[in-house]
Order: sequence, then C-alpha cells, then structure tokens
Amino acid sequence: MPTTDTDLRDALSPIRELEPTDEEIRRVIAAAQELRAPRRRRRPARAVAVVAATAAVVGALAALPGRDATRPQDAHGILQAAAAVAGNQPAPGAYRYTRVRDVFVYDVRAGADRRRATEEQTSENWTSDAFAGRTIAGQGTERWDAPPTAAMLRYGTGAVVKPYDGKFRYGDGPLARVPFAAIPDDAAAAGRLLEDAIRDGRWALDRDAHPRFAPGVVESAISHSAVTLLALGNLSGPQRQALFGVLSARPGARSLGDVTDVAGRRGVGVALPDSGGELRVIIDPETSDILQSSETLPPPAPPSRLPAGVRRPPWPPPVSLAERTEVFLSTGSAAALGERP
Repeated sequence: MPTTDTDLRDALSPIRELEPTDEEIRRVIAAAQELRAPRRRRRPARAVAVVAATAAVVGALAALPGRDATRPQDAHGILQAAAAVAGNQPAPGAYRYTRVRDVFVYDVRAGADRRRATEEQTSENWTSDAFAGRTIAGQGTERWDAPPTAAMLRYGTGAVVKPYDGKFRYGDGPLARVPFAAIPDDAAAAGRLLEDAIRDGRWALDRDAHPRFAPGVVESAISHSAVTLLALGNLSGPQRQALFGVLSARPGARSLGDVTDVAGRRGVGVALPDSGGELRVIIDPETSDILQSSETLPPPAPPSRLPAGVRRPPWPPPVSLAERTEVFLSTGSAAALGERP
C-alpha cells in the first residue's frame, strides 16, 4: 500500500536494487518511530498512522534484495529458473551474435616495483558450429594505477587489445572445436560430456595433446566451458537449458542475489568456485542471457617440480592475470556473417 507520509516516503527513496546500507535501514526505522510521537491529531488517526507506517516499513524491507519471494534466491534455484527460461527460447539462426567488452587486470612487477594494468576492448562476434565465425575488434585501451617503470613497459602488456579482424577468437580452451550438435539436451549427460572432453582433449586446438590437470582445474574448466557455451555458442533452447542444469549441479555455488552489471543492467548473480578464485556470473532472468562473467584469480603458484636441466623461472612472474571480466553488451541471432540482430 503506498504511503502518503512525506517523511517516510523520503526515507524510503534511497532503496535501490543494490544491497541497503545500515544507514538506509536506520533511516527507514527512524521514520516509523517518528510517526509514533504525539501529534496534533485524534488518537484513532495516530494509531492508523502507526499501523500504516509499520506496514510500509515491513513491506519495504521485504522488497529489498535477497527478500523477493517471487524469485529464487539460492544459487541452485537461480540457475534452475534460468534453465526453464532458456528451454523456451526461439530456435537459433545461422550465427550467434555477441558484442562483448573484455576487461583484463594484470599484476605487473619489476624488481621491488608493482603496478596494476587494466586493458579493455570491445569486440563483435559471429559464431556458428564449432565456434567457426568471425571477430571484429577496434583498438582497445590500457591504463595503469600508477605510472609504469621503463622495465614494465618493455613487457608489452598492451598486445591483447590490438585491433583485430579475423576468425573467431576462442583462445586455447578445451572446447575450441566442439560440434554443437554433440551437446546433449540432458543436464547430467551434458556434464559428463564436458568433463570427458576436457580430460581427453578431444576438442582442444591441439588434438594430439594429452593434458594433465592439477586438482580442481577440471571442475573449474567445466564451469567456464558451460558459461562460454551459454554466452557465445549457437545453441538450441534445450541445450542451453541442459548447460544451466550443469552449472546448478556444481558444488560450492553460492547466490549473489539481485545485482547490477558494469553496464547498469539488472540481473541475478551466482558465484562458482574457480581453482582457488571465483567465477561470478550475472544472468538476465527474463531471457536467460549471460550479461556478465568475471573471475578473480589467486596469485600463481610456483612450479613444484621442473624437468632436469630446466632453469627455475623468476617468481612471482613479471606479469600475471589477476582479474578478467566479460560484459555481453548485446546478444542475438544473425542470418549471416556481418549481420546484426
């Protein structure tokens, strides 16, 4: 029920999709308490005002993030709800189109000096089966938290944000050549397939490679691969539904509740364990599109053993990736390369 008390309405006005601060909550409670003070009105009217104020406060607090009874707030429920939405999406076109802002944050060291370099670039991508397609990206930007030394500049950290126009940039991940038709519509089967393919390297760029994984790496790669496929893969609704099911079954997932991505869009978030760090994913609950994924990486561990005759590299390394964020600014289907939804 809307309140007509201006003091209470003003106190409630700062409440947003963001988590409320202690100060904001105190202001709401204080406004309700103020209405209990004697005023120049008949006792029944004052009693009504107190009841109305209390109801307004309770309703306002119930509507704060994490308290929305109409939407799942635990990680499993969020991902299962996204799966249900994904299963009802229209069939894909010839290509999946995405416009993506990539942000890389590097720790850079030179002797006793340490800086952080942030590189940012926006690209357009068209992907068909097996990630075949095209990427177009203009010159990106690089900024430092403090002026870099001459030694740091020699590392060439800005290479990742150079202009590019060519084949789709998937990178060297384990599913570079995955035929999309091979991904099952069943979540359990899709999870088994991703794990087996990551372990045996069947769809990696180097098909003859037989990777050896440290503990926890395969589990993280499953989550990363599922998110990559959901964001960039030209998949059917049932396949997307299965991949959200894969994520919902990942142990250690936790809810971030209602969140806002760096582009200002509202969504729901989950955090997944990621080899000592964390993979955070923001989902549009209305469309099941991935709005943003970000990961915070722990400092690289020193190599435990080196082959005989191999010199131990400097440690910590001069340049290491500390954070990466992908913001999916626009997604949709396209009939041909170069076309946009």
